[in-house]
Amino acid sequence: MKLAVITGCDSGIGKSLARVFSEKGFRVIISYLERNPFEGDRRIIAKKLDIRDEKQINSFSALVHRYCSEGHGLEYFINNAGVALGGPFENIPLEIYRTVMEINFIGLASLSQKILPALIRSRGRLVVNGSMAGRIALPFLSPYTASKFALEGWCDSVRRELKPLGVRTILLETAGIATPIWDKGLQQDYSFADKKYDASIRLFKEKFIAGGNRGMDTDRAAAQIFRFITEKKPKARYIVAQNRLLSFLELMIPGRVLDALVVKMFSMRYEG
Repeated sequence: MKLAVITGCDSGIGKSLARVFSEKGFRVIISYLERNPFEGDRRIIAKKLDIRDEKQINSFSALVHRYCSEGHGLEYFINNAGVALGGPFENIPLEIYRTVMEINFIGLASLSQKILPALIRSRGRLVVNGSMAGRIALPFLSPYTASKFALEGWCDSVRRELKPLGVRTILLETAGIATPIWDKGLQQDYSFADKKYDASIRLFKEKFIAGGNRGMDTDRAAAQIFRFITEKKPKARYIVAQNRLLSFLELMIPGRVLDALVVKMFSMRYEG
């Protein structure tokens, strides 16, 4: 039976993707951090995973290998778990950088490495849910954008290593998807920031973070992702967005112009 493994499925894109794969006839193994959204659904095997915990990573990968040894071919391993935290670089505690990098990059790399033998045997596909923030960096998100920029380079390197082994590596550059990750960003405590940043952070929350909740719903995003990653000859990267052309054109904006737009958009004069 065909097998798909997806991390970070408490809600959002991961939850929607798990449902899509299950409906398409796949056996699905998911990870969740706090709550299993598929309790009682025998089609979906769920296991708690804090991707910062190496013991839990080992346990989760062992579960995947057990199913593979029972005749399931691992066709898709989708790294979806992630976190978005930020703040002004002048004041942000370095622990926030460590947390974001551990979840979005180090833990992802560790789990991928442990599951890789199964992907090589089945000539499956390694999928990474990155972000347009890995191409365009906005202020007050330096930990998050650093992790997503890291994934851009990591996927390029790994893709070139694994292609001769029959494993395709696909990076998803998501933009404007209405997922709970934005709600968590709105709830983040920014009390560590100097008062001079208050107005800019407020506008950032209103225009960018809250704006994320007005983006494409996760079911539509999951359908788009499924179509992309199951193509016979998948591309190295796919923009996942409500308006993919607009997102692509945003990448063409010169850096100097984008700098000026960002300063104006978030009132970054730091006066008073």
